[in-house]
Amino acid sequence: MISIVVVYNDERVFKEVLLAGLKRQNVEYELIALPNADGRFKSAAEALNFGGNSAAGKYIMFVHQDVELGCDSWLEKVENALDNTPDVGIAGAAGVRKKDGHAQMRGYISDCGGVLGAPIDKLEEVDTLDECLLIVPKSVFKKLSFDEKTFDGWHCYGIDYCLSVGRSGLKTYVLPFFVYHRSLKTNVRELLGYQKRLYKKHKNNYRRIYTTCGVVTGLRLKLWTALSPLTGLHKWISPSWVEYLKKELSGYESVLDLGCGYSSPIQHCNIPFSVGVELDESYLEESRKKKIHNEYIKADVRKVDFEPRNFDAVLCLRVIEHLTKQEGYELIGKMEKWARKKVIITTGEKPYWQEILGSASKEHKSIWTADELRGLGYDVCGMSGWGYEGTVRYGPPGSWGMVLDLSQRIIRYVPKLAYQMFATKQLQGE
Repeated sequence: MISIVVVYNDERVFKEVLLAGLKRQNVEYELIALPNADGRFKSAAEALNFGGNSAAGKYIMFVHQDVELGCDSWLEKVENALDNTPDVGIAGAAGVRKKDGHAQMRGYISDCGGVLGAPIDKLEEVDTLDECLLIVPKSVFKKLSFDEKTFDGWHCYGIDYCLSVGRSGLKTYVLPFFVYHRSLKTNVRELLGYQKRLYKKHKNNYRRIYTTCGVVTGLRLKLWTALSPLTGLHKWISPSWVEYLKKELSGYESVLDLGCGYSSPIQHCNIPFSVGVELDESYLEESRKKKIHNEYIKADVRKVDFEPRNFDAVLCLRVIEHLTKQEGYELIGKMEKWARKKVIITTGEKPYWQEILGSASKEHKSIWTADELRGLGYDVCGMSGWGYEGTVRYGPPGSWGMVLDLSQRIIRYVPKLAYQMFATKQLQGE
């Protein structure tokens, strides 16, 4: 039997994501659920040790509240696999190993809406694991608990455990079973400080520590520390286009999000009521799980219809390039009828994210220019830096990556050179 230990601060997410998936499992399990909205536990290590010490199962699974198991027989498959792996010290859903001097991710997981890794057919040894899901044999946990003293927060406790397990002669494995991590974003607050603690503890045995949050070395820690005071300046130089969106939607009460996808940036905009329209069922289901929108409609954006002036704003983000020019013009006309105050469109010349992550409608059928959108009455600015097909126009991406960031302040005013365009139209009378 597997004991499930979860520390949660959002009861709705816990019940609708993790618990809902557990209830579908075809084998018995023990659930140790530890509410922490009141801050009872000051660190992940403290909470997981508390739960692990009372676990009765042969294996203890330490899991985040927003993880959903990939199938109804997930626990059964995991237990069978671990029973046939005598040297396992810890196992997880995703991890990183060193290969040819570089970090290589292993495992198969949906994280923040995107699918990471690829299917594997057996347990694979890695250096460290992602902390969203960790499984430790109870016999191992009795001898080695999480380090509460060094890791008195919410980062690096699992990475530390993997490295400690390795020093004891046992191995760290990635499981060949898919999971959904229904997270909206990655929390990196205070991460650098705990990476320093991690390196200090293990540097005599590991000069380079490979993790899902990057490779940790002494030199990199010094560099990140030196650059950390410049974070605010970097945000000013290279503002996220999501900040543009938040500003444009500030104070709006209702939004229609056409082609909303699986992880719409509207999640960051604090909109009281929004409707998401999406044709791809897998994207729609992912967005529903995260409750990004209040209502969802499965439909082709070319065929959906709404009452005039029904929403404060209508969004069409990275969609119109998937339509023919005529279809695009027709949709823009409808959007301007459905919106009371504003229409927002983003588009780019070449496919990027949809090709990487997969989409039922990723084919680009049209190219839109800043002049065309301005001719329709839109204010247009460039976003995502000076680029082409997701990188800069000249030179290898690795050596020019900083150009993308540093160019954003300028490229905002020269959208024809930008990787993407951000277009807004304030409707008359508003």
